[in-house]
Amino acid sequence: MPNAELELHVKRPIFSKKGKLLGILEIKIWRVRKDNCYPEGYKYSLVFALYDECSGKFDGEFLRYDNHRCEGHHKHIKGKRHIYRFESIDNLLEDFKKDLKELLKEVEI
Repeated sequence: MPNAELELHVKRPIFSKKGKLLGILEIKIWRVRKDNCYPEGYKYSLVFALYDECSGKFDGEFLRYDNHRCEGHHKHIKGKRHIYRFESIDNLLEDFKKDLKELLKEVEI
């Protein structure tokens, strides 16, 4: 990605209150040159990949927000794609956090 500067990169496991691995959280935000694909000057990928104990695999479509390759702002929740209304990086992080909190209520035991 030409002229990209990594602004934020976080990657860490998320555990339940009982110590069970729930998944992996990975947040990447780059500052990029403003153009038709990235009019706000940011490219991002915020992912929570749910861990499946039975298969030993991670589901990267469980929760993901991204705006890659001129596809515009969108999010994936449980494999379904939804348009996302981007306002700012702060709002993006808050919206992702809110969705993650709600989804984790469903899977936490």
